[in-house]
Amino acid sequence: MTASKFLLSFLLTLTFCSANKTKMNSSFTQKDILDNLEAADLEKYHFFIDLEHPYFFTAGSRLTLYADEKRWAIVFEKSGYDNRGLRGEIDLFYFGNCLQNMQAQGDAIGITSNMQVVPLIDNEEMERIQGGNFELVSKNIKQVKVRDTLIDIEHDKSVYIKKDITDTIYDHDNPEKLVDIPSLIRYLEEQHPELFRATDKELRTCLPKDLPMLMHIDSWHHEAYNLYRNYTSPTQYTYKVLGKKPSEYETYKMIANILVSRDTTKWKPTLQPNNNWRNWREGGQM
Repeated sequence: MTASKFLLSFLLTLTFCSANKTKMNSSFTQKDILDNLEAADLEKYHFFIDLEHPYFFTAGSRLTLYADEKRWAIVFEKSGYDNRGLRGEIDLFYFGNCLQNMQAQGDAIGITSNMQVVPLIDNEEMERIQGGNFELVSKNIKQVKVRDTLIDIEHDKSVYIKKDITDTIYDHDNPEKLVDIPSLIRYLEEQHPELFRATDKELRTCLPKDLPMLMHIDSWHHEAYNLYRNYTSPTQYTYKVLGKKPSEYETYKMIANILVSRDTTKWKPTLQPNNNWRNWREGGQM
């Protein structure tokens, strides 16, 4: 073989190996991950990443990635105010090929869900700080207990306004200008983020204990997506897409690439991050 032919063969081999490196390193593919993210009904109660749920005032949010050669998982977490449960909490949503402990909280045995809840401000504490006001903080209350920590309450609404932490739905029937519960939780989350993030143990509720954690992602570009049933008869339906599929923009394609390669340096987003709750103000408005 001549030197030029050997060089050409060598370069072609390098190209082939580079193109197939992702596949060779893992038993799952980027497509497997994106298909999982876009699927519905994997559990009885299966939810996608939702920053604007009608019953939840989002405060903070984060993604955590886990993977080894055969297993992968994504945990989406959001903290905030659950206006149906009347408490502050972290909601955790699990995606992956190795999930476990999927029993739906508070439901019959065998009913599964990819969602788990971590209480932050329980019902009793929520009632105490409201002092008879519905979703408004009594001015007589100086502190609130988050987890097991007492935190001072800021009652000056101008402080909230300067931070763009306002919700006009609470301006009506509020002559005393009391701070509303969602705004309080959003303010506290920014002042004490460590209390409003899931611990490693909490994140691993539905994961194998030995699954390696790759990285946390605190800021990313997200598009709303929902796969819902469109019934053509009482028993027959087809799936319809509402929003934008994760496979149609860079965020989740890039995340899938990181999980397959286990190379966190590939997180190089070009799209503007928008997961901050200020970009999703319709949350909790039901």
